[in-house]
Amino acid sequence: MVTMREQSLIEVSYSKELKGDNTMGEVFFKRFTFNQLVQHWVMIATFMALVVTGMPVKFPDAWWSPVIINMVGGFEMRTLIHHAAGISMVMLGIYHITYHVFVDKESLLDRKVWPTLKDAKDFWQTVLFYFGKAENPKYGRYSWKEKFDYWGAFWGMVMLCVTGLIMMFPFIAMEYIPYAYVHLATIIHTDEALLATLFIFIVHWWNVHYSPEVFPMSKAWLTGNLSEEQMKHEHPLEYEEIMRQMREKNEKVPD
Repeated sequence: MVTMREQSLIEVSYSKELKGDNTMGEVFFKRFTFNQLVQHWVMIATFMALVVTGMPVKFPDAWWSPVIINMVGGFEMRTLIHHAAGISMVMLGIYHITYHVFVDKESLLDRKVWPTLKDAKDFWQTVLFYFGKAENPKYGRYSWKEKFDYWGAFWGMVMLCVTGLIMMFPFIAMEYIPYAYVHLATIIHTDEALLATLFIFIVHWWNVHYSPEVFPMSKAWLTGNLSEEQMKHEHPLEYEEIMRQMREKNEKVPD
């Protein structure tokens, strides 16, 4: 049980139990809303379904392809599941855009989520950091890695949606485009899907699961919260800004 206090940047919650010195207990920072969490969960479910049912088509000669197809109920069922998951992911994308255009309009003007010159500088500083030539850059609300994840999903979803529709309705597509383009759409679709799968399982999961700093995982995708220690380490600039705003409002800040 926690008590919530709305901040201009983020929600800060204190555990209800007090420490021995009568100070507030552990501090949590609201990273994601419940709406955002549900969208992420749906994205995970549809993405995993698409990977499982799509890879046997990308690699039909692999020994595991018929195993997966049989596990999901045969090739027709595989196709049905793949199409249903694809349509669900597209609907999720439409909902996400619609929500931010008509409901949460202010988020479109939030510069924190848009790529900036600082992101380019942070990227280069990260490269130097990996070679021991610089300090790890300090991030605000979103790091360049998180922005790359977010905006990359839009690019991938558009490509997979367009090429997926061509593959679903090849004869209708051939009324408007040559067969060579239909075949090209198949190549683009499967290659882009493979690239997205490798990126998620290697790069994204490293950042949120495999990395020694968060292993076995960051619980933010389940709870929507970050601990004070995580905030200081992962988003120090935002943490400092939140503390400044709380002091200006004469609110109690974490010890």
